[in-house]
Amino acid sequence: MVSSDTARVGIVRRAKNPIRPPIIRYRDARGPICAYLTDMNRGLNPLISAEQLFEQRMNDTSESTLRQDDARNSIEVLHGIQRMRNQLGAFQFQDAPSRQPKLIIEGVEVSIHADLIVVGSNRAGDHLVGAAILRMTQSDTTSDVAVARRREMGLYVATLARAHVETNLAGNRTTASRLCMSIDVQHGEVFVAPPSVTRRMNDISNACRFIAALWPGA
Repeated sequence: MVSSDTARVGIVRRAKNPIRPPIIRYRDARGPICAYLTDMNRGLNPLISAEQLFEQRMNDTSESTLRQDDARNSIEVLHGIQRMRNQLGAFQFQDAPSRQPKLIIEGVEVSIHADLIVVGSNRAGDHLVGAAILRMTQSDTTSDVAVARRREMGLYVATLARAHVETNLAGNRTTASRLCMSIDVQHGEVFVAPPSVTRRMNDISNACRFIAALWPGA
C-alpha cells in the first residue's frame, strides 16, 4: 500500500520464493514483552530476566555474530517498551491465542498474527475487543518521508489487526477500532485503527487482488 507497482512486483516474487533467514529477529523478545504488558501491575521481572539472558548471549563468544547482534537489539526493544509505559497504561492486554485462523482477503492469505488481545467496554457495558501487533524494526531514518511512511504502515497494520479480530477473534464481543493497534516499539509510537477503515480496507483489498493476479506468473 505504501510501495510503487514496480516495488510490489518484487515483493510478490520474494514472497513466492522466500529465502529462509538465518535467524528470526526479536523472536525471543516478544514473549517477555507480552508477559510484561499482560501484567496489570506492569511488573518488570519478565523484562529484567530477558535482558540478563540477552546480555549473556551478547557476550558469549560461541554465539554467532547475528545472534549477538539480535541480543543487543532485543535489549533495546525491552528498554523501548518500558519507555512506552504511559502510552500503553490505559490499555488492558490479554494473552492472544497461539494458534489463530488465517485472514483471507480476495483469496489471498494475509500474514497477520495478534501478539496480544486488547479488551475494554463502552458506556453501555458492552464487551469490546481488539488486538495489538508488536512492530520491531531497525530503521533509524528520521526524514519527513520516512516518518510519514512509518505512520502509514502503522495505520495499515492496525487496520489489518481490526479485520483479523472482527473475522477471527472477536467471538460474541464487539470489535473496537480504538483497541486495534500497531505498537512501533523502537520509535515509541502507537498507531490505532481509525474510526472509519473503509478507505484503507479498499487499499488492502486492491493490493490483494494485485497479488492474486500476479502470483501464478511471479
